[in-house]
Amino acid sequence: MKTLRVLIVLIIFSTLQTNAQGLISPVIEANNEKNEFSVRCGSYELLKNIEHTCPGFLNYSNSLIKSVAKDADNKSIFDMKNNVYLIPVVFHIVYNNSNVNIPDSVIHDQLAVLNKSFRRTNPDTSNTRPEFYNIVGDAEIMFVLADKDPAGNPTTGITRTNSPIAYFGGTLPYGPGQNQQIIDWINDSLFFNIFRITQDELGGKNAWNPNKYLNIWISDLRIFEPYFNNFLELVFFGLATPPVDHHNWPDSVLQAINEYEQGVIMHFVNVGSNNPNLFPAPYHIYNGLVTTGKLLVHEVGHFLGLRHIWGDGDCTHDDFIYDTPNSDAASQFNCNHNRNSCVDDIYGVDLPDMVENYMDYSSGDCQNSFTIGQIQAMRNVLKIYRPLLAESFIENTEDFELSADNAFEIYPNPTTGEVSVRSAVSQEIIKMNLREIGGSLIKEIKFEDDKNINFEISGANGVYILEIMTKNGRSAIKILKF
Repeated sequence: MKTLRVLIVLIIFSTLQTNAQGLISPVIEANNEKNEFSVRCGSYELLKNIEHTCPGFLNYSNSLIKSVAKDADNKSIFDMKNNVYLIPVVFHIVYNNSNVNIPDSVIHDQLAVLNKSFRRTNPDTSNTRPEFYNIVGDAEIMFVLADKDPAGNPTTGITRTNSPIAYFGGTLPYGPGQNQQIIDWINDSLFFNIFRITQDELGGKNAWNPNKYLNIWISDLRIFEPYFNNFLELVFFGLATPPVDHHNWPDSVLQAINEYEQGVIMHFVNVGSNNPNLFPAPYHIYNGLVTTGKLLVHEVGHFLGLRHIWGDGDCTHDDFIYDTPNSDAASQFNCNHNRNSCVDDIYGVDLPDMVENYMDYSSGDCQNSFTIGQIQAMRNVLKIYRPLLAESFIENTEDFELSADNAFEIYPNPTTGEVSVRSAVSQEIIKMNLREIGGSLIKEIKFEDDKNINFEISGANGVYILEIMTKNGRSAIKILKF
């Protein structure tokens, strides 16, 4: 009865604010029993939707996250010793108009933000409060645009599909007052509409093998509401599918989650920090808050198993990560350093709400950290539940340093442009790529003699990544051009 009363009040309130909010968000908030009007990440709402159609799913998903968090201290599983995971990414831009068809420069900027955030090289790490210094770190996970498509053909890692669908949130066939019909539509149609973006036959773009690529779809996720003054409602900034345990979950649960293609879906305005698009009214209040490129960091965190830092509940709920402070709600895109909403004990300290965390609803300028526990959980997910997605390499950063599995001399390093590569042991080099620090491919290095290779870095001064593939694996070496 309490939920119904709140629902009716919120629906009435929303109809009085035609220019402020559509019909869907108040219903979602009412079901959460929180009187908060905000656009949000849809990842947890997706989990609840799957639970609605397949009771028991959420318990299985919770158990998976608990297991990777529990195994965080198991050194045979958690192997961070300059062992970097490298994930190939493909961005699928599905557009109906030119604004959604964002340029390559935005994708490249987004990839750089993603890498800086996961490697903790973003300059705003200096804003992390001292009480969190001992629990944050470098995830040693990197992302590169795919250079080969599933058929082995060269690619930029970006696909573009002109779609007949303008709004992948769909068209709401109901208006004010049709409360139960709207609830049913959310349960039955909303996520189906959004996930059309992942299928050619439904106006989207088919995934590349999700076991080997991180697929990121970009489009307009708004909902058209013709019976509410033709309102265009934005409910979700983005969402991601969770990891799945194919070996231990029953077929009924697997069938429910397999309806949704694995990957991340983003509203086009939220991609990159140099995106020329802005949110129109009434969502203009989010401009600058969620348009920094950090939102994709948040969604990839979900894709790698993380939950919201407040556990999508009050102080009694948890995200299952041992070193994230409890909080009773999301921070609602602010950066309140004075808030300590729950009492907890992390290494003997009651820490404040960690608005710096990428898995909060903080503003992008506030987010700057993953905790060690979150990092361990994500790496465990890659190792156990997404084992074919990432390749690992030993990261070399010093001149003439040899990696453990693939030994090479790279000289001079730093360099003014000319670089030589010599294989110091018997290793057949199959392929070499030069990449920007953000992961974008600059060029494939051609060579005939794999024992002595010479090439030139013709770009601007800065840090580059030399990627070397052999029959035994992959290495990546940082090269500084000055």
